[in-house]
Amino acid sequence: MITERIEPIIGNIETSETGREVDPFTDPEVIRLTAINLEMAVRNLMAANAPPECLVITADICTHKLMAIPTADGEVKVLVFE
Repeated sequence: MITERIEPIIGNIETSETGREVDPFTDPEVIRLTAINLEMAVRNLMAANAPPECLVITADICTHKLMAIPTADGEVKVLVFE
């Protein structure tokens, strides 16, 4: 199996706000569940035989925007923007 490394693009994302990581203790359930789904989607795409060169998945819910991004260490970071 041949895999390619996905480089993080967090520094290249243009946003007017600063995001924060999901807090499992204080964030509402809808945010936590959406974050889990986004993280799993990114992990599945990263594990695919032909991952894209850059990968960002977003979700807009009510007053929040969530963004899932691969990190340099192979993990996935989910940011919340209010």
